[in-house]
Amino acid sequence: MISEFLSITRGELWLRSGDAPPVQIESPFARELLQREADSRRTTSWKHAEREESTGMLSGASLWGRGGPGGAMAPARFLHVCRGGPRTIYYVLTVGRSIGLFRYELDDKREIRLFHRQQAPVLGLTYVPETRHLVLAVGLPDGTAQLEVFDEEGNAKGAITGGDSLDAAPAVMPGSASTLVYQSCGVARHPTHGGVVAMAHSTVNWLDYKSAQMDSLLDDPEWDFIAPRIAADGTLYAIRRPVEKPAHERAGGAVKDTLMMPLRLGKAVFGYLNFFSMIYGKEPLRSAGGPRTPELDQDLGQLWLHGRMIELSKVRNDPQYAGNLVPGSWQLIAQEGRRASPRVVASHVAHFDLAPDGTVLYSNGYDIFSWSRGEQHKLNREALVEGLAAL
Repeated sequence: MISEFLSITRGELWLRSGDAPPVQIESPFARELLQREADSRRTTSWKHAEREESTGMLSGASLWGRGGPGGAMAPARFLHVCRGGPRTIYYVLTVGRSIGLFRYELDDKREIRLFHRQQAPVLGLTYVPETRHLVLAVGLPDGTAQLEVFDEEGNAKGAITGGDSLDAAPAVMPGSASTLVYQSCGVARHPTHGGVVAMAHSTVNWLDYKSAQMDSLLDDPEWDFIAPRIAADGTLYAIRRPVEKPAHERAGGAVKDTLMMPLRLGKAVFGYLNFFSMIYGKEPLRSAGGPRTPELDQDLGQLWLHGRMIELSKVRNDPQYAGNLVPGSWQLIAQEGRRASPRVVASHVAHFDLAPDGTVLYSNGYDIFSWSRGEQHKLNREALVEGLAAL
């Protein structure tokens, strides 16, 4: 059974323990950084204030390298979290233009900053208890990502994958000092300027980075396999979703686009006007049409999830989503052995993790469930689940 777990909700990190009230985990580093920036902004407000007669294209905030209301720094957002040693977790968060890796002691409520640097994508992390190492998926400027090993103090030990691929979502195999599973997709580049023009389907690979042995576990051109986890008994779990085909391969795409153009244009114009009405008037253009749940009233929102852009308006309008964050074709699968056929554990799965005892923790983006031996239990409902970690 899962007694404790962590969830990232709207960029905030929460610890949930049974029936006890949830506890928010806040970053002292982020709080102090934001406070220093706010103090600095107050003492130098003349640099950021707009002149009444200003009609130029660049505002004071733009000239001084800040954005947002009053030039304020972007708030902190938790991106990834994983369990570490006893009563210890690791997380990655962004604040302003910085991204940092931190260790947090749950009992002492103590945060240790391991490193922070200028904004660079981190696409997942896992902790290896046998060696007390961390493995991070680190994005590179050329559009690829590789797995890199760090010690528990945040010192880089070296990359363990490479090449023209995007490697992400590493997960350690319980009981192993160097065995991981991770998702990977190849990168296609333009023959002239070398820019990324396409991504291949996502596969799940197995890697022993001590012996430099690697193998592909899940690979099908019709499917993406993402966010893998492997249990102590060797059962492999992953989210399976259909590959998103290019527009020219979709049957009837041109005819459909022509017929839908007036409707899409009207929706685009309305959305544009509604956006400015919300920003400046604090009121939407559409009238209230009965009670609406907060998590479903986000017509203007988008969420980047596992390499896909999710239009939050589809949560309410598209029957494939049925009120979930992702469509029913996003399935949590389990494969017991290399030759076994994957079986479907649940549909509409946006995030999941494995507890030490093998219990599955998963979410459809709003509801959080546990699953073990065919039995499912609903644990909680949240505004918008962006990450999970079982403790």
